[in-house]
Amino acid sequence: MPTVRAEIHIPKPPAEVYAAAKDLEGLKPYLKDVETLKVLEDDGRTSRSEWVASAMGKKVRWVEVEEWDDAGLRNRFYSPEGDFDRYEGTWVFEAAEGGTRVTLTIEYELNLPIFGGLLQKLVKKLMQENAESFLEGLKERCLA
Repeated sequence: MPTVRAEIHIPKPPAEVYAAAKDLEGLKPYLKDVETLKVLEDDGRTSRSEWVASAMGKKVRWVEVEEWDDAGLRNRFYSPEGDFDRYEGTWVFEAAEGGTRVTLTIEYELNLPIFGGLLQKLVKKLMQENAESFLEGLKERCLA
């Protein structure tokens, strides 16, 4: 199963960066390929959101469950429904060099007919670019 990993340093305290990441809808303006992002439920520890993104002219939809660990400044997420055959990962927020190192890891499987075997490498490249863009957006939001 393909895995992508992205990491970024943000010169803000871990709790502040973590709080910005928990506000998913607030990150939407920084996600270039995400067309819609709507939080359906949020009790502070677990949230459920619906995402629609475009990839190579095709819309990809999924529901994402976020499990937030406020004490550990970590997050685990997964998709129980949608176009991904499997989609899960973690966010880790660690103090580092006068700020926060954020690591985002995503494991996924996407077997849509339009994404045949020949295009899987391109899909992985797009997933990597989107993970990096997501972290850049988080950094931009934290520094705004």
